[in-house]
Amino acid sequence: MTREVLYTKIAEIEDEVLDMGTLCIDAIDEAIEAFKNHDLELAKKIRENDDVIDVKEIEIEEKCVSIIALQQPVASDLRTILSVIKIISKLEKIGDHASRIAKITLNSEDTDMSIFKNNETIQVMADCTKLLLKDALISFKTRNENLARKTYKKSKKIDKLFNELYRSMLSYIIENPKYTSLATSTIFVGESLKIIGDLIGSICDRTVYMITGERIKEEELEKKIQLDNINN
Repeated sequence: MTREVLYTKIAEIEDEVLDMGTLCIDAIDEAIEAFKNHDLELAKKIRENDDVIDVKEIEIEEKCVSIIALQQPVASDLRTILSVIKIISKLEKIGDHASRIAKITLNSEDTDMSIFKNNETIQVMADCTKLLLKDALISFKTRNENLARKTYKKSKKIDKLFNELYRSMLSYIIENPKYTSLATSTIFVGESLKIIGDLIGSICDRTVYMITGERIKEEELEKKIQLDNINN
């Protein structure tokens, strides 16, 4: 395998990662729509489509392993392939959490979704995760370290939104006990979106590693240790 062929194979794999990421974005969008509208048919479709995302991960991973075995890439090329393997594992987990939201919809007996007229945080969280995932994928494909770092920082916003959602749902339960089941389900959906946000942050972390060989999380840990030493 010549270097030109290697780079062509890597580019093809990167495109497949983008395709997988698009499937995840669609899954998040449809999962929230199914939950808000109690659309059981759409929820079933999301559960079925999760297998497509799982298969995509396996296919990409097999191609990465094949390149490592046949070409034995080094330095930045090896970093790219190892990063791809890590990133697709995060995307697969994102697909799993979209499927989990669909499962919550299927298990819910609540059909009165009027709770969303007074609280749109869950939709804001979903929209935010979709935009962040798009930016994470762009930073990966274009090797944009600055965008990856910015998206990593923005992913922390999902945690704050979840805390806001959690507090509002607890208050809603106190004021409207008959909606306890739906409010609890909403918290579980928000929790999945929060985890998706964390996974997007991990994708950005791996993208920075792919580009520079450095890890954002290691940098954060080093800063924390330095601050602890100063405070002590």
